[in-house]
Amino acid sequence: MADTRRPLTLAGGRALVVDRASEMRAAIGRGLNELGVVDIDYAARSGDAVARLNQSGYDIVLCEFDLGQGFDGVHLFETCQRHQLLKPSTIFILVTGERRVAQVMSAAELAPDDYLLKPFSGGELIGRIERALRRKGRFRLIDEAVRAGDYLSALTACDTATAGDTQDIAEFRRMKGRLLAQIGEHASARDLYRELLAEHETVWALLGLGRAQFALYQYGEAQQCFERVRAGHDLVIEAYDWLARTLVAQGDPAGAQAVLAEAAAKSPLVAQRQRVLGRLAHRNGDLAAAEAGINQAIELARTSFWRDAALYGELARVQLERDDPGGARRTAARLKNDFRGDAAAGVVHQLIDAAVTSHLGGESRAERDKARQVLEEACGVLDAIDDAPASVLLEAAHACYASRLPDAGAGYARAALRSSHDDTELIASVEGLYRHIGDPETGAALIKAATADILELNNEAVRAAQSGDLAGAAERFVTALESLSGNVQVLLNAVNAILVLVNRDGWHAEYMTLAHGYLNRVRKLDPGNGKARQLLDAYRRTLRRYGVDAPGTLVAAAA
Repeated sequence: MADTRRPLTLAGGRALVVDRASEMRAAIGRGLNELGVVDIDYAARSGDAVARLNQSGYDIVLCEFDLGQGFDGVHLFETCQRHQLLKPSTIFILVTGERRVAQVMSAAELAPDDYLLKPFSGGELIGRIERALRRKGRFRLIDEAVRAGDYLSALTACDTATAGDTQDIAEFRRMKGRLLAQIGEHASARDLYRELLAEHETVWALLGLGRAQFALYQYGEAQQCFERVRAGHDLVIEAYDWLARTLVAQGDPAGAQAVLAEAAAKSPLVAQRQRVLGRLAHRNGDLAAAEAGINQAIELARTSFWRDAALYGELARVQLERDDPGGARRTAARLKNDFRGDAAAGVVHQLIDAAVTSHLGGESRAERDKARQVLEEACGVLDAIDDAPASVLLEAAHACYASRLPDAGAGYARAALRSSHDDTELIASVEGLYRHIGDPETGAALIKAATADILELNNEAVRAAQSGDLAGAAERFVTALESLSGNVQVLLNAVNAILVLVNRDGWHAEYMTLAHGYLNRVRKLDPGNGKARQLLDAYRRTLRRYGVDAPGTLVAAAA
């Protein structure tokens, strides 16, 4: 564990400066140089910033509030939090003009560490950074544990810090809540947040409590938390997203759509929000809003880490429901252009082609047979793809049910659920599929069966790890992945268990080879996954500890 007595400094650290103005980027860079920071990256756009954050562990991020096109520094910070792109000790400072201060401060409790008001002097920049460094520097003592995937040690470090005489007790307790959520200890996280809120109500604790209650299926209590945040802090957009998710879980998709429409009006340039809004509108029969939302999500995600070929299939289905086969064909053409050489995208293209052919053919037996043949070819390609994305599997399920192939449709829906059992958005989409075909009971049974075994697996592994049987925990995950090869959460849990075991008991070449393969698989399935990024760093550290060279494929993939 890091030495807590060492002087707090950024010398030798890494920095990211995000600002549209080149002269401002240069001025901030000079200020960082005075603090001994010479390893500085620069980004003019939010997309470039996210790409860099996904690749590197920065010690400080200085970000202009107004990033253009309706995207701001608070949105970037929320993206970093959602995808775990920041180390616990990373300093995040917003740079803004006076007229924006109210908007910055409205989200201040969500945790940008400070804000710097333009115009500012070099001394003011240095002073703000040093103040933030004094506050966040103590988190370095849990950085090593988190980056090594040893969350139990990180939690112990938080407890040690809060037991001492420190002005940062609240921050360490906040970090503990995040860590508990990351390892699935939602009941403990809930109890911690309740204790914190009894002492003092803060936005971040309310959000944390709501998320924990949602994970524990306590939807009514979660809804109250998110509504309290929205009522008192209307620019904390994360609360809208979670409130909508909670309303969906309680069977109120219309209410969820209204909440997300309000959020999208305040913050329209978030692909995931527009995607969920479009899907809710589709579920609610609002086809115009569905097409607008999904189309916007595609445009926003085209150059991001989180783009999804299946979205084009969803858009084409909506367009066909609006009797617009020409629009569906144009969507297929966009898909082909945006995902050149991608096998899963090729499957979605075939699914759209089959659906358009069937739509235009009407009652023609020949056209129906032609559409069926294209669909069967698409399914054959999909079946040959290792770790096919859950969203593409679900598109195949839609296509099979539409073509009156219920057994194949159920198989693809089941496969999608088993690969993303904890994805509430996917679960809602499966529910929507079965509600659309008039068989919600079958959908509910599939969801229950697909999640029960995986949840028990995770619980067994956690119990084994807590009892000290790290080898048993690792072996449970390795065995499970023989049938759950595309489940990102199980893959990450397996890597984490392997790294903790190897760092405790010594080098194990076979396990480390498996960890390497699992990380590459996650990178393919979920390129923007923040926990995967942390575990990749922990994997490299473990290799260095034992003097082993990293496999070239992994180094190249993460470069």
